[in-house]
Amino acid sequence: MLRFLHWLFERILRTPVIFWGCVSANLIGAVWGAAVWYGPMLAASPLWAWPFIPDCPLAAFLGTIALFGMRAGRRWSFFYTLTAFACIHYGIWTLAFWLRQWTGSGIIDPFEAVLFVTHVGLLCEGILFATRLGDVSFPLRFAVIGWFVLAFGVDYGLGFHPPLASHVTFEFIMWLTVVLTGGLSVALLALPRAGEQPARMPTTAVKG
Repeated sequence: MLRFLHWLFERILRTPVIFWGCVSANLIGAVWGAAVWYGPMLAASPLWAWPFIPDCPLAAFLGTIALFGMRAGRRWSFFYTLTAFACIHYGIWTLAFWLRQWTGSGIIDPFEAVLFVTHVGLLCEGILFATRLGDVSFPLRFAVIGWFVLAFGVDYGLGFHPPLASHVTFEFIMWLTVVLTGGLSVALLALPRAGEQPARMPTTAVKG
């Protein structure tokens, strides 16, 4: 399976039409999500809270940068780890959010279905990034985990959590975040170092 993921990611990075399609999708999601979904919340929040508010748009924007970095063969292990964690975390979070809403309402709105599908893409992107982390030291792993613990405190301790839906409660999204942050943190700490299991990174920049 891992071999297949490496092959698939190579095809994405080396096929211009697919690569630029992924970049465009990320940028559209980042801009639309920040402006429309989180726009009113950002406008009403202090500037210091902005990095913690647009969760999925920020993950998509980081994913855009990561795609360029990996295509160019850059070994930004810490950045890739942060990006993979964000894409997987917020991808799963959003899927669970809408499944909970649909279970409660019994209605699947077409727009919500589009959001669901796009976040399946965000999750898949995060999984692909996770195959290319390189050698990440444990202090850097703890730094990544620390960022998401801090984000949890800002979201649920200070009230800057994402907007709720009619059948999605505060308690549900809070505990969902606890489970995701905890589970991904354990997985990150358990990940072998590169010396134990070499990470396959692009060795040369991709042209085109």
